[in-house]
Amino acid sequence: MKNKAQSIHRLFIILSIHLMRTSKLLLYLISFLAYTSAVSQNLTLKGEIVDRFKNKPVPYATIGIKGKSLGTVADENGQFSFTIPATAVSDEEAMIVSCVGYKSVETTASAFKQGHLLISLPPAQINLNEVTIRARKVKTKTFGRTGNSTMMVSNMYTENNLLSDELAKEQGTIIKLDEEVLLKDFNMHVVFNRFKYVRFRLNIYSIKDGLPDKSLLKEDIRFDVAEKKGWVKVDLSRYNVFLEGQDKVAVTIQWLQSEAIAGNRKSFAVSAVPLPSHSILFRDKSQDRWKEVSPGYLSFYLTADSYKGKHKSSLSETPATQDYVLPDSLKYLRYLAMQTPANLQSNYRYGDSLEAGNYVNVNNANLYYEIYGQGEPLLLLHGNGQSISAFSQQIAALSKYFKVIAVDTRAHGRSSDKGLGELTYDLFASDMKQLLDSLSLKQVNVLGWSDGGNTALKMALNHPEYVKKIALMGANLFPDKTAIESGLLALFNKQQEQLIGREDAQSRNRSRLLGLLLNEPQMSFKDMGAVRAPVLVMAGEHDVILESHTRAIAESIKGAELIIFKDASHYAPQEIPIEFNKAVLQFFAPYDSNL
Repeated sequence: MKNKAQSIHRLFIILSIHLMRTSKLLLYLISFLAYTSAVSQNLTLKGEIVDRFKNKPVPYATIGIKGKSLGTVADENGQFSFTIPATAVSDEEAMIVSCVGYKSVETTASAFKQGHLLISLPPAQINLNEVTIRARKVKTKTFGRTGNSTMMVSNMYTENNLLSDELAKEQGTIIKLDEEVLLKDFNMHVVFNRFKYVRFRLNIYSIKDGLPDKSLLKEDIRFDVAEKKGWVKVDLSRYNVFLEGQDKVAVTIQWLQSEAIAGNRKSFAVSAVPLPSHSILFRDKSQDRWKEVSPGYLSFYLTADSYKGKHKSSLSETPATQDYVLPDSLKYLRYLAMQTPANLQSNYRYGDSLEAGNYVNVNNANLYYEIYGQGEPLLLLHGNGQSISAFSQQIAALSKYFKVIAVDTRAHGRSSDKGLGELTYDLFASDMKQLLDSLSLKQVNVLGWSDGGNTALKMALNHPEYVKKIALMGANLFPDKTAIESGLLALFNKQQEQLIGREDAQSRNRSRLLGLLLNEPQMSFKDMGAVRAPVLVMAGEHDVILESHTRAIAESIKGAELIIFKDASHYAPQEIPIEFNKAVLQFFAPYDSNL
């Protein structure tokens, strides 16, 4: 009986080992099939681009799939390789290989299935028109924007918004010219550059339907940017770029190559301001469709010898314009969203939710608010001209840990205001007290952005029992040039002047909002000594609120913490949401937020 039991036991062990081996084999098989399936879902395109007649590499030629943001740039030896989802293109879909000075060549995805593809580009035939040099007056002029003020940054490459391959990304603006010009140099203002260097291609296009059309250059103009910030000048004199009959052109820069610095954040941005008469043009790859975002004016300008001028220079530090619109965060966010769709999946129900929305009557107004999550209360206060939706990148992250109360300030968003008097932060603070009373809440955490930060400080001064902790983003204590970027207040004043005499409801409300910016707040650094709540003071490195003012606010509040976000502007909550949200969470509840 004992032997029989031992035999059964041995048989059981043998079967177990067999099953284990079979299971492992099955797992290996499943893993192999999964890997094979994953690989089969991608298509790798490799090749080399050469000059058809010289049989030499064409450096930095671009390859792109027509009408799509798929493609790359060849290296200095003409070699390229990039991977795309196999389902992204059909076998016969057009792939365009191009470079300035060459005729474009069209191929297909199926051509790459044979392996490494050799693509030869024929040089473009340049017909030189006869140029008669006469003794005539020549005047050197500048065309474009020479101002370097930065009310918004135009990111070309930022690590938080990193895509798999930034090569061939292109960005630019439209510049008006005189009738006959010989270009001398191109200039652009770099807000920040964290790379060792970035290599760009300068492109100049004719305009069709308001977008770039055909290249006007005969030679490939490439330049390296090693400067960390400031103006970059590209000498164009040796290229003999003579433009005739082009009343305006699109001037763009295209990303060709870069070298990062170990330990440095990968970031590069160009200065811009939101002027409605100008647009920022961009596309992600060389054959992608052009997109434009307005308002947006890049700090690009050309210097040229003008032989025949019929257009005045469009140059101005702070151009006067009759239709100037106050910078609107939502328009700026639209620009960011187009640049990096994978990283700005905003939930557009915020600020317009049937499930989370509520109203409360306060002094002569009806405030709209939304509540998300559970835990300690956290009140979100947006900026001038914004609404709850400005926090679209914060609400989901914050509501995991807090009971988030997001509110539209009176005369903003869905909140109404029956009064016609001046708007003040004292009034806004009183509104928030009444809102919290209706919810039976005191000692709440407050996150205030811009005007919302000013209101948060007024709450701490006027109603300290309602405030537990405060996080400020881009707040200011008073509206003058020692606090706010030069030129911005002048633009607000001009806009206010243009509204004089207008009696429609929209113009009246606009005038009240501008009055708030021009006349409020009226707090002092001495006042900040009365703030007893813990405070986190935040701003962007390139904020419209001057860094000296932000630092002074932090120094005037006992025990206040300070964060200046690198490579960010006044719109840091949307530009760098992960970094911003983590800072806020760790301040309100100091623990690892795992963001």
